[in-house]
Amino acid sequence: MAFVNPNRPAGLSPVLYLNGANYDGKHRLYTILAANTNPFYVGDLVTPVADGDATRGIPAITLAVAGAVANGVIVAVGTIPDGGPYANPANLNQNFRPTGAQSVNYYAAVVDDPNVIFEIQEGGAGTNLAKSSLNRNANIIYAAPATGVVVSGTQLDNGSVTTTSTLNLKILSLARRPDNNFVTSPSTGGGAQKWWVLINNHYFRAGIASL
Repeated sequence: MAFVNPNRPAGLSPVLYLNGANYDGKHRLYTILAANTNPFYVGDLVTPVADGDATRGIPAITLAVAGAVANGVIVAVGTIPDGGPYANPANLNQNFRPTGAQSVNYYAAVVDDPNVIFEIQEGGAGTNLAKSSLNRNANIIYAAPATGVVVSGTQLDNGSVTTTSTLNLKILSLARRPDNNFVTSPSTGGGAQKWWVLINNHYFRAGIASL
């Protein structure tokens, strides 16, 4: 019987540093301005904007799109900027920033170190990726989470893999776990393979063309 990988998109999840050390939770604080109408979830890729919190001087972000320069990935979201937990006091069950303009700024913990390796599931209308995709670049497919899910639905676009330096991600390796394997059937998408990647087109480091 053909192996089937679990199909659970979760955006980008930090796993370790490029030097081999485990990811230790380090992040920096950014603001999501009240006028921004996008939803923001843990695992979303974000990009800087020329604006910020007018009181605290915290730089602002918005969602990244395919091919955009990105400065990191969200690992927590809330409305408390000064020493409090990443939470919304009005709704402690809410761990995301809702769609539409809000009455207050939200704040996001963002992993913005360009040397952090992330795990991401592939998806899209292209064929399931194989070993020939290693060391290549790829874009994201942005997606909000499925109903009832509260982490990012963003995936690696399996139809975008090429050598271009401005693509969002650089594919390093298949995530090596018993529940993750190359899938060849069905050949068009649906493999749900998980990959370890770097942010290639990074605001703090120029994108690099792949092999």
